[in-house]
Amino acid sequence: MHHSSEKVFIFNFDRSCFSSAVFSSFSLANTWIQKNYLSGVLTEYPLNQGSYDWAIEQGYFKVKSPIDRAPIFIGSFISTHQKRWYFKDGEVLEEIIDRL
Repeated sequence: MHHSSEKVFIFNFDRSCFSSAVFSSFSLANTWIQKNYLSGVLTEYPLNQGSYDWAIEQGYFKVKSPIDRAPIFIGSFISTHQKRWYFKDGEVLEEIIDRL
């Protein structure tokens, strides 16, 4: 199943359990984070598709055991291939790149 290449950028404040903002572009997210001097992680997500399904579709993840299909695994899955940026007091400290 081919999905749109549309993306959203979701911001999680440091030590927060929930996201505080969703943006349609990195630029809009970056402006908001800078304006409010926020610290946390901005993550790029595929729109209208779970990270788990996206990673399988892109060939980044292969199901190898029944555990890989468990709801707790799928529900908490994030791919190392999703772009993430760490912000401290509104400034990008680094793009987190941990691709294998």
